[in-house]
Amino acid sequence: MPAPLPTALDHQGLLVQLQHGQEGALKALYDALAGVTYRVCLRMLVSPEDAEEVLQDTFLRLEAQAGRYDPARGTVQTFVLTIAHHLCLERLRARRARPQARDGAVDDPAFDLPAPSPARDPLDQALLGAALRSLPDTDRLLLEGMFFGGYTHAELAARTGLPLGTVKSRLRRALLNLRRRMTP
Repeated sequence: MPAPLPTALDHQGLLVQLQHGQEGALKALYDALAGVTYRVCLRMLVSPEDAEEVLQDTFLRLEAQAGRYDPARGTVQTFVLTIAHHLCLERLRARRARPQARDGAVDDPAFDLPAPSPARDPLDQALLGAALRSLPDTDRLLLEGMFFGGYTHAELAARTGLPLGTVKSRLRRALLNLRRRMTP
């Protein structure tokens, strides 16, 4: 029988161990969260080499910033993915490049969920997929552009032709809808 999937509570316990300098805690968190973190980095950066570098930097920064984690603001996975997201944005902005469509594909309005990994809760994945599908197409595309494309609000407004205030309002509404749908 396979080992049970780590839960958010397990991740939180590992982060507390990391905060107290216990050996093995960072490796255990890496083992549990590296798969989903790498897929987010790859989605944003396209380059496997860049994604691997940002993945490593993410866990180095996690070790340095473990004390900043606040369970009231989200899960450990959310904390790690936020670190990765910010590092990807820094890299995208530093090279002034945007991800290119892979294999000559055009922009697909469908949101590609990362492939399941042993460290990912299938229920969370199903809830996220359903929540994203329930959003209006424009809101979902704006979220993708912001989180995976690395575009700023102003850049999204220019790309879509929507007023800046509308872009900001739609993104805020979409994030609140996702949070509401993802909270049990």
